[in-house]
Amino acid sequence: MLLSASPDENLRAARANLTRTNGWHIALIALIAAYFLIFPIYRGFFPLEIAPNEGWNAYHQDAAFGSRPLYPAVGELIVNNYPPLSFYVIGWIASWAGNALFVGRALSVAAIFGLGFVIAIIIRQFRGGPTAAAVGGLWFVATMAGPFDQFVGMDDPQLPGQLLMACALAWFLARDSRGLSAEPPIILMVVAGFWKHNIVAIPVTVLLWLILRDGRRAIRPCLVGLGGVLFGLVLCWAIYGDVFIANLFAPRKFAAWRMLLSLGRLQFVLPALVLWAVWAWRERSTRAAQFTALFIGIALVVHIVQWSGFSVVNNSQFDLVIATAIGLGLVYEYAKTITAALDWSTARSRTLVVAVIVIRLMANGHVEPALILFDPNYRRTVSEHTAIAYAQADQVASVPGLVACSIKLVCRMAGKPFVYDDFKVGQLLESGAMSADQLAEILNERRITYVDIDPRAGGDSIRRDIFQKLRGAELWN
Repeated sequence: MLLSASPDENLRAARANLTRTNGWHIALIALIAAYFLIFPIYRGFFPLEIAPNEGWNAYHQDAAFGSRPLYPAVGELIVNNYPPLSFYVIGWIASWAGNALFVGRALSVAAIFGLGFVIAIIIRQFRGGPTAAAVGGLWFVATMAGPFDQFVGMDDPQLPGQLLMACALAWFLARDSRGLSAEPPIILMVVAGFWKHNIVAIPVTVLLWLILRDGRRAIRPCLVGLGGVLFGLVLCWAIYGDVFIANLFAPRKFAAWRMLLSLGRLQFVLPALVLWAVWAWRERSTRAAQFTALFIGIALVVHIVQWSGFSVVNNSQFDLVIATAIGLGLVYEYAKTITAALDWSTARSRTLVVAVIVIRLMANGHVEPALILFDPNYRRTVSEHTAIAYAQADQVASVPGLVACSIKLVCRMAGKPFVYDDFKVGQLLESGAMSADQLAEILNERRITYVDIDPRAGGDSIRRDIFQKLRGAELWN
């Protein structure tokens, strides 16, 4: 005679199965994140310019505690259209810890882990469980280290600024749940804005959230935020003079057609966004669904609008990645909501969620982590390109007078001052404010020699994308 299991035994078995499933899900996403992180961390030890912003940032970090003004005169061929805080902090750390380039890179990597942790905290604040919090935080790390790896481990203020802003959001939610005022976290958001000025989705979300709930109570937080921004701008103007405003609002070309291009960049988060949208619609009456809908909606608009500016790249999307990670954690917690019509178990529903996001994460053509682990020829190539960068710096150092390099880090390694910014010059030429003949005349008058640096001295030379080979493009540089 067969005895059926008791309800208690069935419940214990179901819980044990769910615990095992949760553990496998966390382990899988953590493994993918660790794999993707291999390349940006390895790359960070070599003086190969990851992107033009690196040399630009390093020069300004040097200027914060050097002899050159942090905000150059309008007539110069360089510009600084970033707020000052990050340059002083990184420059100060570099004054006792070493090269600002590597300090900035280390802060960028640390910021990725910090953001993953803060995202997990926010998911918990919306009553997500520990596993859901881990899934959301780890997915963020894996997504940043995979599709957006150019900014991970790069000397750029974006990711540390995102961390400051995310901390302010977590602080706001904690205080808001206890009925406390929003002013202190809003002040931190203002500080984050003076670290990097394009991180606007979180403060806009918070202020709109307050206004939509109680417009009268939102007046004071809004005034504090506006006052903090105005105070910071006036303080910077008092310290740096009119050149601060001229640099911060330097001309930039915009085009509406670029906003269409921004939609293609959504492919990296689209599967997670679809999962979140299904859950949020079915749970639209809950605080978690309403807040994440506001956050994701604003972050999406900010990404599309910012992408209309020339030279704007993936960092315009980072608010959206953070918002999506929070939403994904909540989807995982309440996964049965999206499979309600199928009457699946929680374990099976969560496996579907993880399968969808893992497939998108792994649909990535970059094979650098595998090459670092298993291909000595690739590691030898990186060393050779590093030697080329140093050799190019020696050649630039031997050039008399001022030099402008196509790879700014090479000029910096050569000890040459920062005198030519490709971005500013490009915008002047694009807008018609300067002609090519006028540029040539200025370079001649100031005796600036422009040197085309060997591309192998740049970070792009060690990137490997298998999809390029499948398209018939050259894989190896």
